[in-house]
Amino acid sequence: MNPLDGIEAAVTRLDPNGLTDVPLGVDEEISLAEAIENYTTNSAYVNFLEDKVGSIEVGKKADLVILDKNLFAIPAREINSTKVVATLFVGCLVYLSNHDHRFSDDGNATLEKLFCDS
Repeated sequence: MNPLDGIEAAVTRLDPNGLTDVPLGVDEEISLAEAIENYTTNSAYVNFLEDKVGSIEVGKKADLVILDKNLFAIPAREINSTKVVATLFVGCLVYLSNHDHRFSDDGNATLEKLFCDS
C-alpha cells in the first residue's frame, strides 16, 4: 500500500490513478497538512505509540522517508507520482533509490556514512 495514494485521495477525493473524475463525497476533502498528520502523528496516537513514533522529536524512533518532490509545491493530483528517494527506519538508512540524488556537499552519496552498522 502506498501512503501517497491515500494522501492524494484524501486531498482530492479522487482515485489517485485517474480512474474517477467525480470526487467521492462533496466537500469532504482535507488539506495536505491534515492528510500528512493523519498518516503520521494521528496514526501513532490511535495505535498508542505517540510516545515512540509519529513525529520527529528527541527520544522518538526516526522512521521517515525522503521524497523527490515537495508535496506542498506540486499539484495535488501529482502526489502519488512522487518517488521515495530514501527510507530511514529507527534512524538507519534501509532504502536508497538508485536514481541520482545528492547526499553530501560534494554531490557524492557516501553510503558508508548513511547506513547504520547494526
